[in-house]
Amino acid sequence: MKKRMNYFIIMSLGIVLNGTVLSNSFAQTEPLGPLMSVTEFTIKPGHEMQFREGIKAWKACYLENNGDWTWRMWRRQQGEGSVFVLASDMANWAEMDKTDESGKKCQDLATSLINPHVEKATSHVTRFQLGISKGNPLTEEIIRVTFYDLDPINGHRMMEVVKEVVEIRKNANMSNLGYWYQWLTGDPESPSFHLVMPYKDYAAMDIIQEGVWQTVEKNAGKAKRDELQTAFRSSIQNTWNYIYTLDKDISNPTK
Repeated sequence: MKKRMNYFIIMSLGIVLNGTVLSNSFAQTEPLGPLMSVTEFTIKPGHEMQFREGIKAWKACYLENNGDWTWRMWRRQQGEGSVFVLASDMANWAEMDKTDESGKKCQDLATSLINPHVEKATSHVTRFQLGISKGNPLTEEIIRVTFYDLDPINGHRMMEVVKEVVEIRKNANMSNLGYWYQWLTGDPESPSFHLVMPYKDYAAMDIIQEGVWQTVEKNAGKAKRDELQTAFRSSIQNTWNYIYTLDKDISNPTK
């Protein structure tokens, strides 16, 4: 990530990543997936247009200075206030040690044109979960994101169930449904995992598909479905979801 976030917004806003809390609750049986830096911006009421114009100006400056950092800016469609989420992939933690000269040249624009319109910003790091996620890159511009806060006692069962369900679907020649991420940093309000479900457009959400538990029952029997469903529900303390749309004008998803 070459500290691009520092020069884009984080440094200007004085945001500091929360202390890294690596989860050891789940056995690592798959190779480690890439990291993703996620920053959520709550925009001041009535300032959304100014915020977007500020990002556009920063983006233009960055590209003019041959910047090579890529990012996606998603706008949340439901919930309180105007919220944008900036997501940027990192191959590993070492990318955060690097600096970005292109970003340095544009940081005054972040200070003057972006920061004044931000009410609050929180930043975290998540890790993509290989094996249980879709293998093809995300290209859709609408996503439904479901967040999972794990139960303190039974939370370890969640990924066990997910992996078993994935195996049942695999044996039935069915592909993985979405993209799973584990949160590596967090505060008391943060989830433990989130699942990204992509859609071509809103109309795609109207298509009725076979439910996960229907698939499990059809291919592994009702007893197995009941067992896994009970374990999954007991592993979760809270869950919530939002729909996000990609704001292409203030994103730079490809080099």
